[in-house]
Amino acid sequence: MAGILSNKATALPTVDGNIQPVAVSSQSQPTIRSSRNGPALSAAALGIVAGYAAILAIMFYRHEWILAPDGKPIASDFIAYWAAGLTALSGRAGAAYDIAAQHALQNSLSGPFPNYYYWNYPPPFFFVAALLGALPYTAGFFLWMTTTGAAFALAIRSIATRRLAIVVACASPAALINTFVGQGGFLTAALLGAGLAVLPRRPLLAGMFFGLMAYKPQFGILIPFVLLAGGYWRAILSAGGTILVASAAAALAFGAASYLAFLHALPVISQTTLSFGGEGWSKIESFYSIARFAGAGERAAWMVQGATILVCAAAAIWLWRRNVPYALKAAGLVVAAMLATPYLHEYDFPMLLVAFAFLWQDAAFDRADWALFAAANLLMAAFLAQLAPIGPPIILLAGAMIGRRLALLYQAKTGGFRVAPEQSAAGCGNAVLRQ
Repeated sequence: MAGILSNKATALPTVDGNIQPVAVSSQSQPTIRSSRNGPALSAAALGIVAGYAAILAIMFYRHEWILAPDGKPIASDFIAYWAAGLTALSGRAGAAYDIAAQHALQNSLSGPFPNYYYWNYPPPFFFVAALLGALPYTAGFFLWMTTTGAAFALAIRSIATRRLAIVVACASPAALINTFVGQGGFLTAALLGAGLAVLPRRPLLAGMFFGLMAYKPQFGILIPFVLLAGGYWRAILSAGGTILVASAAAALAFGAASYLAFLHALPVISQTTLSFGGEGWSKIESFYSIARFAGAGERAAWMVQGATILVCAAAAIWLWRRNVPYALKAAGLVVAAMLATPYLHEYDFPMLLVAFAFLWQDAAFDRADWALFAAANLLMAAFLAQLAPIGPPIILLAGAMIGRRLALLYQAKTGGFRVAPEQSAAGCGNAVLRQ
């Protein structure tokens, strides 16, 4: 994940579109006080992470996490990965999209349980599931969490450029929630963070990361439009090529029938989840879910979500066309992508930590920033209760931080926001603030 622009440098495109680093004086950026409590923050974050580890270790020892006392898997989100991997290895990958058959298989593996853990990922993700299914359940669970967790930590470290950022990110309740259920939140955050981190200097590699994100396509709604707004054509082509190669490989490995089964299952799962609220509205963290939780009908809720998508798209495109630091653009895209999807869960919130990491890259947090960051994480802890969908207000706290940075930039400039002349041909990373 090389090629990260530091806080003291910017990137401007030359005539041929290549990115060249350009120094920016500290006077050209708004003054935001840096935290002087690094040791205390590090100790507190390490203490929280140690507490998480202790809780999980105790629960594992008492057979309350991963394995039951009888040695069978405890049903959680990870069992969908493992069971789908077993199905793919048996040569019947398409059967993983059969809700009834998959539920029966999961029951046979862990014992009867009432919930449904759907397999609704595109066929290329069978490569990951098959690897996990080839291992015993516990080994697969720990391999999944350690590898994706390490990728997430590397992405955070490369964005924020400080080791402390890794500890702070891992101390977030979002990290604990994702680890507990064995979900893919770390992987999604790592791919999005890595793609945005290398985009200014290595757009082809960034496109590959964005293409791999297609395993959760609901988060890619806005990415093509933002890349177009920034002029990152090579990233768009690379992302499309990555998706095509992965899709062709999956068709060869798991059969074209797996795609037919996937396409057949999508409307069924969508109707069950978003039309009928099969998971419960308190478990989906979107404006759509808030509307349904408040009693709105399906059509009204889709109108709310549709308006959210339009606002997020307009805001993200506007931001990526402005003459502002690249880190703010990246953070803004993460926030917009999370708000735009109607299907967002608590375990997806490691993505929000990527937005915070870019904000940290832009400038060290002051008291107001820390207050907003702390509020976001305290509210994420409330996810554990699952009383109501509170995800969008949490995401908007990061949006408030971005808005505050933009307001400070506006005050530091005399002419307000405008599109940089160089940006008409290609996207530029952190734009020079012209006085």
